Amino acid sequence: MINNIRTSAVLIILTSLLFYSCSKIDNYSSPNASISGALLDAKNDTVPTANNTNAFGFNYPDGVLNIYQQKYSSTVSGAQGTSFSQNGTYTNNSIFAGTYKAIPVGAFYADTAVLVVSGNTKHDFKVTPFVNVTLQVTSLTNSSIAVSYQVTGNDPLQNVSEAAAWLSPSAGVNRFSWYGSNFNPVDNSTYRDDHTGLTGDATFTMVFTNLQASTTYYIRAGALASGKNPQNYWNYSKVYQVQTKAN
Repeated sequence: MINNIRTSAVLIILTSLLFYSCSKIDNYSSPNASISGALLDAKNDTVPTANNTNAFGFNYPDGVLNIYQQKYSSTVSGAQGTSFSQNGTYTNNSIFAGTYKAIPVGAFYADTAVLVVSGNTKHDFKVTPFVNVTLQVTSLTNSSIAVSYQVTGNDPLQNVSEAAAWLSPSAGVNRFSWYGSNFNPVDNSTYRDDHTGLTGDATFTMVFTNLQASTTYYIRAGALASGKNPQNYWNYSKVYQVQTKAN
């Protein structure tokens, strides 16, 4: 009888401790602020980049906004990565109010900013792309789309070393996610950069063939700078929505 009473008392104590522990954990505050904005060039145009994930599952293939909360503890907390969308904007809806050091990283030059985040905070980053990439659709049929794309350096130390163009039936198109691209001439299936070993500005053409009639496709071009770019981040053109002609 005494042993049963002792056992019951121990169980009650353990249950109380468990309940208290869970209550303490559940009582922590949730993120109560957000931050959003854009990457802007000298003309206040957004600077395109890639989505944060791709067909191979990599995170942040061509850029990320690293934010570090300040005065959080005796040491600075680690970086929280916020992805850029392909049109050069970003949003983080799960952040605590506070002071942050923000470092945009990608195929551009950018300054570090110190941000005081409270409520819905907006902040645009002025950046200088390593190279500019533009694209125009020059012709289309019921089964093909032809484009011309240009790559131009913004800095004497950043020449264009590679360039390519990609097509996809979905809007999320970049060098990792595409349907039609510059194919390897050996097996005509695996990806290969169309133009490599470049040393400066250039203009190229590309014709995407074997497409479906009356179908919407998304096209963009990209280029790799050869200067100080250890992560091999790519610059991009905007994404263009194009529909093939009817049969």
